[in-house]
This record gives sequence, C-alpha cells and structure tokens, in this order.
Amino acid sequence: MRRTDPALRGWERAHDMQDRDRSPTLKPSSMPHLPQLDGIRALAVGLVFLSHAGLGHIVPGGLGVTIFFFLSGYLITTLLRFEALNTGGVSLRNFYLRRVFRIFPPLYLTLLFCGALYALGLLKGPYDAGVVLMQATFAGNYVTMLGGDIAHALPVPLWSLAVEEHFYLLFPLVFLLAVGRISAARLALFCLIACFVVLSFRVAAVMTLADASDTYIWTHTRADSILFGCCLALWRNPLLDGEAGYRPGGWQALAALGVIGATLVVRDETFRQTLRYTVQGGALFVLFACILQPARGSACGRAARLLSAPLLTRIGLYSYTIYLVHAAMIEAMAEFTDSHLVQGIAGAALTFVYAALMHRLVERPFARLRRRLDAPGAGVPAREAPLAAPAR
Repeated sequence: MRRTDPALRGWERAHDMQDRDRSPTLKPSSMPHLPQLDGIRALAVGLVFLSHAGLGHIVPGGLGVTIFFFLSGYLITTLLRFEALNTGGVSLRNFYLRRVFRIFPPLYLTLLFCGALYALGLLKGPYDAGVVLMQATFAGNYVTMLGGDIAHALPVPLWSLAVEEHFYLLFPLVFLLAVGRISAARLALFCLIACFVVLSFRVAAVMTLADASDTYIWTHTRADSILFGCCLALWRNPLLDGEAGYRPGGWQALAALGVIGATLVVRDETFRQTLRYTVQGGALFVLFACILQPARGSACGRAARLLSAPLLTRIGLYSYTIYLVHAAMIEAMAEFTDSHLVQGIAGAALTFVYAALMHRLVERPFARLRRRLDAPGAGVPAREAPLAAPAR
C-alpha cells in the first residue's frame, strides 16, 4: 500500500511552523552512513550485557534498553520521512518486509539455539511452553497479565522487541495518513502529546496496582521511549532538515548527561516507575541531536568520533544478535563456574562469536533480500545504510 501526493503539503519543508527564511528539508539521494550510531548501539548493548553479567546493582541495563528504544524511533521515522520525500508516499509492504527480514531470522534461530542448550542441560529452566510461545509471538511483555509466569521464559530478553513490534504495527499507518495532510512538525507535536499519554498510563498503574513493576515492560507504558526518538526525526531532524536542524552545543549535551545521571541516582520508586523514562527521553533528544551532524572540532564532534571507533562500530553491527543471545550464554557458563567474572568474560566471548557467525551466515544474506525491495536505501550496502535498518 502506497499513498502518493504530488504536493506533499508540509513534508517538503523542514517544518511549517518555522520562519520562511529557514532552509528547506533536504532530499538526499541516499542515506548517509553514521558510524557513531553503531557506537551508540555498542554502548547500549554493553550496558545490558554488564547488567545481566552480575553487575546490575551498579550498571543501568534498563538505560541501555531505553537508548535502543529512542534510537529505533529516530531511525525508523527518519527512514519513513526519507521515503515520503523521495517517492511521494510510503510502502507499508516494503516496510514490514524489511522488518521481517531483519528481525525474524536471528530471533527464531536464537530461540532454537536456546532450546538446544536446554536439551544439553546447559539451561536449567524450568520453561513453560505457553510462556515461550508468548515470547516467540511478541506477547512476552504481557505474560503476567495473561496469567503466565515470566520466570518460566527462555533467557532471551524479547519483551523489548515486543514493545517495538507492537509500536510499529501502528505507527507506519499513522505516518501514512499524515503524509500530505499535516506537517512533520505537527506530527511531532502529536507524538509528544502521546508521550505524556503514556506517562499518564504509568502514573495510573502505580496509583492503582499493588505491584506496578511490569510498567517497565508493557507496551502501553514504555512506548514513549520510542516516541521521543520519533519526535527528533520529525522536528528539526539534523539529517533531513538542513540548517533548520536542531544542533545543540556541547554544554547542552553535558547538561543532558547530567540529567540522565540524576535519573539513575534518584532511588524513589514512584519516580523510577513514572517520570524517569520521560526525563530520560528528553535528555536523549539532546544527546542524539548532538552527535548526528556535529560541527568539526566541537565537543559533539569529538564525541561522535569516539563513538565511531572501529571496535565500537563492530559491536554495534552485531548488537541485535548480541542482545538476543547474551543472557543465555551467561546462564550456560554458570554450569561451569560460580565466578561471575569468568561467566561474564566467557559469555562475552561466546556471544561475540555467535553474533559474528549470525551476521555472516544469516543477516548478510537477508540484507541482500532487503536491498531488492523498492525502498529508500535499496542498492546501498546494509552496513552503510543504518537508517534503513532496525535499531539493533
């Protein structure tokens, strides 16, 4: 399904709420390669890994997931804008096929791999077939609400993927309806309003439920972390909106880092279950804008160069599979040693090897299939078109 509108009212301007002397939205012929985003992926998956490797009391693994959410919202929405600006519409068929080719093969192969580890006695369980089925069908973040026990799930953190897949079942449709009808800035405003609606869901849950810990994994209470990324993609996008793009200075980025640090220090449980994700979303808005198109020699430029280091970009390239398999690898290593340090080191090595093999044998062939689709970025090597791929 593709909706076309030759006029694309509002979408070929950076944002109609700005002064007329601002630069128009750019329409590049191909999406740029941004290695610093691979570096962001590496840092995010590193936080998650260390948290699961016995350092959860000092390493904020949840922040890593929130970063993944924001990155996903920004990249996917930027891709949709890019497609609308260059083709006059959005192909829902190609959008969903790209996600299937990117998400499904590593996911289901990793579930089978975990089943093999269980059969070999390296994962102890016990696992519930119904709960595993909910994991495999992206319902795992509602296991408790549906009467299951999350303790009987495979050690594959699929709740966050469930949040994303639920979100992207709806968001492209909303975007498609918006193309040619309202400006990107107006849609950004709607996304921001939706962020506060999601916040209200969290507040309501905390006020009414005896145990509101599942607000961390429910789609309707975590989707705002994705929506904040959508806002940056739609309002003054540094990549698409030319001189009108939002480019904060180094001091603003430093302040945003301080804000994120403060959200980790505050231990009040009500804050942690409600406002924390909202505040982090606002801070990530500034930090991502800082590194996307930084000026040469600026503090943001130096940060972008550090994030573009070869090791970080390699880990970022493998980050999706690393995220899928790392917990199972760490748990399997526990069968051989009681040392958390050894479990973490061995688990990291095996995870990296598994992810490298998955990338070479599975992800790259499916990337070639994705490039055949009639979509922005087709014909551009997958490693060099991160905006055409899911966040992980």
